[in-house]
Amino acid sequence: MDERLKSLRSLHQMICIAAAAVLAFAMTPDRSKEYRAALDELEVFRKVDLKSYPVYVKRQFVGQEKFNRALVLKAAKQAHLTVRESMAFSEPLVMDAPPLGAFIRLRDFEAFVTSQHTVGVYLIDDEREVFALLTQQLAQKAQQPAPGTRAVPPNLASLTVTSISETFGSGMSISDVQMADPVVLQNSPNMATLFFSLYDGLPLPPSITFSVGTRFEPSGNTHQALDWLRSDENGRKLVDSSGVVFPKLKPFWERIADMGADNATLFLQERIEATTRGSLSLFGVSVDRDLVLWAGPLVLFSLMLFLWLHLRQVNGAPSDEKQVESSRDYPWVVCFRGRFSGAVSYSTVIGVPLIASILLLFEHGERDELSTMVGAGWTVAALIIGGIATWEIHQFRARIGESAEKLKSESEPVEPPRPAAPSAP
Repeated sequence: MDERLKSLRSLHQMICIAAAAVLAFAMTPDRSKEYRAALDELEVFRKVDLKSYPVYVKRQFVGQEKFNRALVLKAAKQAHLTVRESMAFSEPLVMDAPPLGAFIRLRDFEAFVTSQHTVGVYLIDDEREVFALLTQQLAQKAQQPAPGTRAVPPNLASLTVTSISETFGSGMSISDVQMADPVVLQNSPNMATLFFSLYDGLPLPPSITFSVGTRFEPSGNTHQALDWLRSDENGRKLVDSSGVVFPKLKPFWERIADMGADNATLFLQERIEATTRGSLSLFGVSVDRDLVLWAGPLVLFSLMLFLWLHLRQVNGAPSDEKQVESSRDYPWVVCFRGRFSGAVSYSTVIGVPLIASILLLFEHGERDELSTMVGAGWTVAALIIGGIATWEIHQFRARIGESAEKLKSESEPVEPPRPAAPSAP
């Protein structure tokens, strides 16, 4: 009996060791989910149009643009010029140019949207200056037209203002977007050039150009780029609640920060491929991932099967009271009396192994993958055979318990019967 119990104890210990190994592999970090989340974030980044940033900033200065438009229109009407209601008014803004191009580095995009920016517009100081310079230019055009142009007709009412554009030279321009240079803004004269396009019904309409004084009106918000990103339907998905840009890409930032979206996507796809088709490392030992997914549950099933077969042989053997009695003192947890020992026995035979197998498949398996499906099959088989083995353990413990109760009852002294009381004469 001792040899059989020794084999059962060894099998039980092997099940515990195998379950612990499978559980350790199951708890090994799987970064494939992080890689996929980062890939999804890159797809969102591709949909963000940086060209919409100047449009967003321009909308923040609608009031200032209306002020300038109303001022120059008033001066034009005072100069007896006809103004169309649909007249175009163009006014550039001072802003930092966003990084544009097909290969924007992720680091450059993040730096742009998280940096502080000087954004503003030039407001015309005095409408009287605009009126005086406009009438002066009209008078000069009428007297001495420039070579290649026509003279301005004496009847100014026949002239129609078709468009007015404002330009200035105190900003640096990149891709037709003004870049705010604080040094330039503070030290250059605030002068803007107004360009009036006039139409008198004939080809080659005359035009008027002159410079007027302006004042720079900056925005109090220095985080226009970050606000723009949060206002964009796709851009808001790239910022978390604490203002961190690319939160899903941050775990891999050192590797991909200097890459464009295409190269970063390729890098993450390669990492996913290496993770899902590669190996799992435990304590420096690398094991093929697909092998672990199906071999782990198979090993647990095999050990449970052998345990059940040994238990069935022990339980099916002819009852020998001396052998059963000796089992109570054998150093194996299944032989110990008490509910706690029983709970430990059942949990280590079926509970822990099944939990380890399920966690392994859940954390590292892929749906519709052959190794995952095979591993799931062996897990179901282990569940069945583990349940049967648990029942055999219950029967074995019951036999030991019955033997203990019987021994206890036999060892108790039997009280001799009392003599009958003598009858009365």
